[in-house]
Amino acid sequence: MDLEPSRQIQCLCGGGEDRLKRRSASLRADALRAKNRVVKDMETILAFLQPLGLAWLGLGTWVVISARRRRMRELLPASASWLLLTLASCTPLPGRLLASLETTFPVVSVTELETADVIVCLGGGASPSRSEPAGFHLRGAADRLATALLLARHGKAPALVLGGGGYVVDGEWRSEAETVADRLRDIGWSAREILSLGLCANTREEALKVRQLARDRGWKRIHLVSSAYHLPRAVAAFRQMGLEIHPVPCNFQTSATMGHSSRWLGPPTTASLDQLDLWLHEILGQFSYRWRGWI
Repeated sequence: MDLEPSRQIQCLCGGGEDRLKRRSASLRADALRAKNRVVKDMETILAFLQPLGLAWLGLGTWVVISARRRRMRELLPASASWLLLTLASCTPLPGRLLASLETTFPVVSVTELETADVIVCLGGGASPSRSEPAGFHLRGAADRLATALLLARHGKAPALVLGGGGYVVDGEWRSEAETVADRLRDIGWSAREILSLGLCANTREEALKVRQLARDRGWKRIHLVSSAYHLPRAVAAFRQMGLEIHPVPCNFQTSATMGHSSRWLGPPTTASLDQLDLWLHEILGQFSYRWRGWI
């Protein structure tokens, strides 16, 4: 059955309006993609203008000049240096190495986590400061503290133990754990009992002090909170003390564990060097702990 002229005009107009909307949406999407490409290109250019990028370009130039002039004595060290820097700062290799540590223990769901006798938060998330209004400065591993407080707020244990090292402020040693614990008490934190391990030189000393507290208070089940890459060494050190440890990984650092995409080759970044530094620190730490019989 044929439509009336007025209905035909409405259908034609409606169809034209839909096509205009789709066309407009397509143009906006193309403009956004073009803008993103420009932003990425600018980020790439800026990366090569940073000190690390300039060093990478300088080494590459040295390799090219040495090869063209056939200076073999210079070519070998130049090529080796450039290749090592490329692997360490331009590829996902450091992230893959660090991810091998971060995936040792499964990710924890706070709501599904069983209760324990105590939550132990290892140090490294804060450092005392005379200038900060809070009295301390949050550091790269501050996720440890945030995760421990979250577990305490959800009632996963009746006590919270804070660990950490010491820092010299105005010529006086101050404890990371004491500083954070005092501030939490000042702001009225009353969700759970807060205990401090005081000054600790390393993870081994934190484990020793927790073992003594566990004996004194009758603790059996312990939630151990630390950075995912640090937990393999930390859990081994605590279990070597005969403690029942349930690891709670946090502070993930790599694309593989955070679900981000990564490129096989990109401009040099200090983030990759930081990941390599963390991995080397833990690998050497594990070796040192095994040599000393601490794990």
